[in-house]
Amino acid sequence: MVLDAEGKITYANPALAVIFSVPLPDVIAKRPLEVIRLNELAELIDEVKRDGQSREKEMQIVYPQSRSLAVFANRSGEGIAVVVHDITETRKLENLRSEFVANVSHELKTPLTAIRNYAETLLNGALEDNEHNTGFVAKIEKHAENLSALIDDLLEISQLEARRGLGEFMPIIVARLIEQATETISDKARKKRVEIIDACGASDLAVSGIEEHLLRALLNLLDNAVNYTEAGGSVTIACGAGNGKPFISVADSGIGIAPEHLPRLFERFYRVDKARSRDLGGTGLGLAIVKHVMNLHDGTVMVESEVGKGSKFTLVFPAK
Repeated sequence: MVLDAEGKITYANPALAVIFSVPLPDVIAKRPLEVIRLNELAELIDEVKRDGQSREKEMQIVYPQSRSLAVFANRSGEGIAVVVHDITETRKLENLRSEFVANVSHELKTPLTAIRNYAETLLNGALEDNEHNTGFVAKIEKHAENLSALIDDLLEISQLEARRGLGEFMPIIVARLIEQATETISDKARKKRVEIIDACGASDLAVSGIEEHLLRALLNLLDNAVNYTEAGGSVTIACGAGNGKPFISVADSGIGIAPEHLPRLFERFYRVDKARSRDLGGTGLGLAIVKHVMNLHDGTVMVESEVGKGSKFTLVFPAK
């Protein structure tokens, strides 16, 4: 926007009206504070008017919606020109990046600290303790495996986000994909006494995709389902097409998820039960990988859950 010598607006473009949610005709011939309730903006303009020096400042508005703004003001003849950049998305991405780095650092530090502590204990004499030394080595191995799984998942997410080196899309028979996934998870399910039910059967349903990544997504859902289902429970895998869109669903009779957790389930490192997830070797990235895989395939992942009755995750693919 451009202000005249009296500090009244002589010009404003449509983008400014959108940012501050004000009708463009109502802006002209008024002072900024009359139409834009932002004291910091008025103060910035006053400072430029007072000493003639350009000013730049980041500001926040909360109404009608929260936005981060970078505002630049400078002399323009007798008046002042003000340029406002909406940097909300930039700041969100920066915050997400900072949170991601902090989370990764924390997740890496946990197993590394445990490995270091057990190693120091062994070096300080526990090697000669035949009653406990093998137990300490086993714990080092477990934490090393967790660390390796975390790094693998981080690399997987990085690859999916970059969309490089992912392979070609090919026709995939869903029944075969499910068969591979159930075979992989069968030992774990059997040891826990959780029944895996394949309700897809010999369906000839097919989707276009990258088999390796779709298998990884399905395995992540199956692994979670088995982990959070008590002994004697079951996990059912089904497939079909609704409204022309192929789908694969994984439903369990497990502990379920409280409604307040559902909106954040697919965030990286978000865990409903942090202690249990770590005990089970979870990295906190499994569902984030599922979401990235479905984004790659122009599909979606949906979840339905009820505490004490189980959860159902559904992979929905685009219509053929």
